[in-house]
Amino acid sequence: MRADIAQLESLLQKTLNLMETASCWSRKAAKKAHIVGLQGEKRRLRYLSREARYIVDWTEHYSYDLLKIDICATPGSVDVSTLVCTGTTMKGIISKLWTIYDAVHQTANELVTAKFRDFATPLYSYTSKLFCIIGELQRAENEYVMADYEYHHVSRYQVSWYNVHDEYEDKEECQGYQDHKSV
Repeated sequence: MRADIAQLESLLQKTLNLMETASCWSRKAAKKAHIVGLQGEKRRLRYLSREARYIVDWTEHYSYDLLKIDICATPGSVDVSTLVCTGTTMKGIISKLWTIYDAVHQTANELVTAKFRDFATPLYSYTSKLFCIIGELQRAENEYVMADYEYHHVSRYQVSWYNVHDEYEDKEECQGYQDHKSV
């Protein structure tokens, strides 16, 4: 094999840590979104958390299968303390998702440069999802600002007919997530 295994191991560790951090941050931000009444964003963030975690699982296992590299993800900082109200939470989610997008895309590019496009493929897929979601979030945030964050307007977007909450409920269920429901 031509690849420099030490360089690749370092790059795969970077990938794992980045995606684990993205997963943990999204999960914690989902709780903050729930608390401030952004029920749709809560689901969207939980969805992103699981998507990032799937990449971690696949990368850990495939790194071993393909290269006999035994590495595990370690999350970085997942501070969500600035997400305190509807406005700061929307702005914070958008800002952080752009940061995650940039870092994941850069890491995917580095994997391609190292001639390991297959490890980059799920990262590019994740950034494509982020790209669309960020656009939706920015449009919603613009509407919320124009409505002065009046909760009636925010709530209507989050949980009324064809809304973020229901759209991501279906996507979460496709991932296997089920809310606990009493029988």
